[in-house]
Amino acid sequence: MVVMYVKAADLETPEARQALCESMQGKVRQAKKHFKTDFDQMLEDMEMAMTGRTRNWKKSCYTVNITQRFVRQKVAALYAKNPRAIAKRKHRMVYKMWDGDSQSIQMAQAQIQMAQEAKMPLPEEAMALMQDIQEGNAKSRMMDRVGESMEKLYRYYTDEQQPSFKAQMKKCVRSAVQTSVGYIKIGFQREMDLSPDNRAKIQDFATRLAHIERLQGDLENDENSVTPDSAEAEELKLAMAQMEQEKEIILREGLVFDFPSSTSIIPDPRCTCLTGWMGADWLTEELFMTPNEIKEFFNIDIGMEGNQTYNQYSTTGDEYNRNPRNDLADEQSNMACVWVFYHKPSGLKYTMVDGYRDFLEEPEAPDVTLERFFPVYALCYNQLEHSKKLFPPSDVRLMADQQMEMNRTRESMREHRMANRPGYATPRGSMSIEDKANLGSHPSNAVIEIDGLVPGQKVADMLQALPKIGVDPNLYDTSQLMNDVFLAVGANESTFGTTSGATATESSIAEANRTGALEAEIDELNDFLTDIARDAGQVMLAELSKETVRELIGQGAIWPDMSQENIQKEIYLDVVAGSNGRPNRAQRQQALQQLVPFLIQVPGVSPEWLAKLLIEAVDDSIDLSEAIAGNLPSIMTMNNQTQATGAEQDPNAQGGAGANNAAQPAEPSQGAGPQGNRDRQAMAAV
Repeated sequence: MVVMYVKAADLETPEARQALCESMQGKVRQAKKHFKTDFDQMLEDMEMAMTGRTRNWKKSCYTVNITQRFVRQKVAALYAKNPRAIAKRKHRMVYKMWDGDSQSIQMAQAQIQMAQEAKMPLPEEAMALMQDIQEGNAKSRMMDRVGESMEKLYRYYTDEQQPSFKAQMKKCVRSAVQTSVGYIKIGFQREMDLSPDNRAKIQDFATRLAHIERLQGDLENDENSVTPDSAEAEELKLAMAQMEQEKEIILREGLVFDFPSSTSIIPDPRCTCLTGWMGADWLTEELFMTPNEIKEFFNIDIGMEGNQTYNQYSTTGDEYNRNPRNDLADEQSNMACVWVFYHKPSGLKYTMVDGYRDFLEEPEAPDVTLERFFPVYALCYNQLEHSKKLFPPSDVRLMADQQMEMNRTRESMREHRMANRPGYATPRGSMSIEDKANLGSHPSNAVIEIDGLVPGQKVADMLQALPKIGVDPNLYDTSQLMNDVFLAVGANESTFGTTSGATATESSIAEANRTGALEAEIDELNDFLTDIARDAGQVMLAELSKETVRELIGQGAIWPDMSQENIQKEIYLDVVAGSNGRPNRAQRQQALQQLVPFLIQVPGVSPEWLAKLLIEAVDDSIDLSEAIAGNLPSIMTMNNQTQATGAEQDPNAQGGAGANNAAQPAEPSQGAGPQGNRDRQAMAAV
């Protein structure tokens, strides 16, 4: 297939369309200017976290990077593993007649039984009640199976994410700690459907096919840089040969997660809160692409060097460095700034290039349909109310002054130590240059001849040590600076791997305060992940077919035939609180050890539910459904039945001492009776 590209210079764009495109580009430029201070601050925070110093601090000066250690420790505490999403049914009254009272069921069953025994017509009200209960239970079971399918699908797509979802989520949390905000974007990849922000996320043949088609198009369209003898022509030849050797081509379809950088999302200046994008009418994602990549993704030739129809950016420029491309190793001066403009009032997504007077593709609805419209989610800590500031201060910014003051303190101490190095004074002209060199760089146990020293004269008469000012450690004490760090970011000595002379009680109180602040941030992260999981469930319900679902997670999957609106009223995905943090298994097991003896005495408690609770306390990755087979007694009961069948005999038939083998009544001290049995069962369950 050869693609004939449309040249931008040959297009005749209507004036109204040009005016709309220029109007939207003007809004983005104005927003970039409005948030320039915030974006510059983010870049400075990145530099501070990476190097432990500001850009004007000389590299030769002393630096102790406590900021990096803090960021690493906090990210590890906030996000330790991928969260576990569970499906929940919304609280709805599924029964038309039944009021939820078990006595109503018993009375209806009794009436039906009496009518059957008397061979009388069955009572209509009782039969209607039982039918209502059966229909409600069937619907609930169906929703539970749908929810289980949604759980497995969500886990499948998070496991399939490349790079891994865990690594990318750590990056998102790290960005929120470093630069005050981290982003996740939900998308849906369809077969042979490429988007510029997903080109590095989908590990299949779609990008390769687009690249080959672009090379073919350049060759057929007589591009100046692509001739039969050029490097691009040879690349096309080798790529086609490789494609012919491969037996199978994988084109992936499904849910994808993108993680834009903190400086690549440009919000509407009227936005009042990043969480939920309150007050924002539009949102823009900024990408940098080469003209050849725009050909591959949009089949439009926006022009090359000397014939461009867009504003060019250089990979060495400040504007590009705000959102650099890691995959570009060489310097380029013809980069294009691509803006993906999400406009909420019109419900459309516009893709445009800065300076190009038309859209790269026809405006359409976003890839995924969400109630909130914007597919980008913001994770923010330290959020405050401010009339002019949208982005909150980052943790790195909160401890930046202390970081630099510690650097200055340590640098001053180093200069003081260097100034106190041994030095000597001698009268001018009393020593030659050679004498000074011999005294300044002599080897060990050397015998030095000094030309200016008269026989019988003492060396001390000619050479004297310079007086020094001793180093006062109190002048360079950084403990107060560290206390300020602890107050600013809610950390303590253990966060930085150090200890102080505080008592055990003081350390315990400080740790409790730190843990309380950390749990509040974990709760914010949990809400953030819950919003993503809930909307991801909506996307899967809207976009995936029953055949695709069964192909991905198995033939036992249940996928509803009802509309997306109706299914959203019934079920949603939720993230288990704290499932993304480090589990405190010892604390949970201790709590269950106290709780299980009471649970096994409560009538109606499901043994399977209790087993699931205990197994999750040890390892939540174990799937109990694989171990349970219906209509089977417990392993202990089956073992007892086997022993009783093969070993029990009449004691009288075992000889004279056979009576000793008969079952003896247990002593009260041995735990006999119902209470003893319950205690033994409780200990066995724990």
